[in-house]
Amino acid sequence: GAVANPIHALVRILDSMRDENGKVLVPGFYDKVVELSQDERAAIAAVPFDEAAFTAPLGVHELPGEPGYTPIERTWTRPTLEINGIWGGFQGEGTKTVLPKEAHAKITCRLVANQDPQEIAQLIINHVQRQQAPGLTVEARQLPGSAKPYLVSADHWGNVAAAGVLEQLYGTPPYNTRTGGSIPVCALFHEMLGAYTVGFAFGLDDEGFHAPDEFFRLKSFERSQVGYGRLLHALAQHANV
Repeated sequence: GAVANPIHALVRILDSMRDENGKVLVPGFYDKVVELSQDERAAIAAVPFDEAAFTAPLGVHELPGEPGYTPIERTWTRPTLEINGIWGGFQGEGTKTVLPKEAHAKITCRLVANQDPQEIAQLIINHVQRQQAPGLTVEARQLPGSAKPYLVSADHWGNVAAAGVLEQLYGTPPYNTRTGGSIPVCALFHEMLGAYTVGFAFGLDDEGFHAPDEFFRLKSFERSQVGYGRLLHALAQHANV
């Protein structure tokens, strides 16, 4: 009753970073986020999305999140701030009436176009430092490892070339999709060389990408060889237009 509890202070600080709907409350967090255009939202809405099929394997019954955006828009186009781990105090079997000396948490943010990792990290550090925790010392620091967000326009000539090849292979125009995770070297290529990178692959959702039981269908392997050959020709043609 006389000494401050670090875990209580930590959960209050973490709770101050997002509202009950998932919107990030760190001042300045959304300042450089570019809003979706109506055309972009229409393109995303055209992509088939079965919410029940999405939630069932995860063991959840609903997909709450930032108001005003669909689950797929939040996954593909909106930045996040997530608590990855939290620990401190007694965690063994049984009970003890003790106070922890310290408490810790790790958070990560998935960023979107125009956000800078260093700026966002500093905004979060500043936010933590503004939180008052009487009787305690509060510290926040950025851990090593970050990547800049990366986005190439759907109408970039490289994407147009790739879309044309896919339509030839499958007999139907492809959807324009985004993803919740970038390949960091793509942003580096753009920053250092001024060159965009076009994603062109044939892996399917059920093939366990990066999992211990990952596999790749022979049919996709055969199709990809044809596809990459055609893509090289298509890129050459579009680059010379």
